[in-house]
Amino acid sequence: MADQAQNLRELVGKSNDIRVISVASGKGGVGKSTISVNLAVAMSRLGMRVLIVDADFGLANVDVMLGVATKYDVSHFLRGERALHEIIQYGYEGVRFISGGSGVNDLLNIDEAQLGGLIEGLVQIETAVDVIIIDTGAGINDNIVKLVLASSETLVVTTPEPTSILDAYALVKTIVKSNRSHQIHILMNKCESKKEALRVQDGFIEVVGRHLGKNISPMGQIMYDQSIPQSIKRQIPISVSAPLSETSREIERIAKSILEIPSENASSGLLSRVFNKIMGEKREQLTK
Repeated sequence: MADQAQNLRELVGKSNDIRVISVASGKGGVGKSTISVNLAVAMSRLGMRVLIVDADFGLANVDVMLGVATKYDVSHFLRGERALHEIIQYGYEGVRFISGGSGVNDLLNIDEAQLGGLIEGLVQIETAVDVIIIDTGAGINDNIVKLVLASSETLVVTTPEPTSILDAYALVKTIVKSNRSHQIHILMNKCESKKEALRVQDGFIEVVGRHLGKNISPMGQIMYDQSIPQSIKRQIPISVSAPLSETSREIERIAKSILEIPSENASSGLLSRVFNKIMGEKREQLTK
């Protein structure tokens, strides 16, 4: 594991690229936030410095999943009460996160200027990171699309359930119409069987290719696991509570697959471009 982590760190470090990965879904209830948190834990264990931005504004739960009682959230930054670095907190395995402000009604109507301020704040943040995971809200709206397009790549989480697939397709279609070159991955979650997961996954990829002319990459299939809701209740990610479980191992494999994607294919997106321009030299010094 140590050698592998070093190899991955060198792979990321050579290019000075900061990966900004948005995790999105066409509908709620597919396990998007659970995937975001556990991917962050897995990547941290692989030697990456990870920051999660909980962008499910007003309905955020990353802090709950990480078992941390937050004092400040993104609303304090948007109101000018705290600098962005002041609202960063730490969870399991050294994962850093910014809470999205659960139950803060004002955040449900965040406007374009506030969203722009958040993105600008992320760009100017003075902390060394290798990977930023943006846990977007579920569904499709202007703010979600803006955050997705600001990232370097997007992981779309869906289940094999028909309505989930249709909503995931609508999300992918919106992304492709906005930016055809944006890199998209698909992850099948809460699957009853590997056979079903592969059938639905391959069908989804084929339909996207045929109707949208877009190649998307499969990232994996995670079976339904009763221990996941239990881990959420305990506020301990399954990657921490059961690191040797089949689910945790699949999440680790997915994390490696994402990190091993050649950086030249995943360095687009506003946040990645500006991060790399502003923070590249600083990050290189910190990794020496």
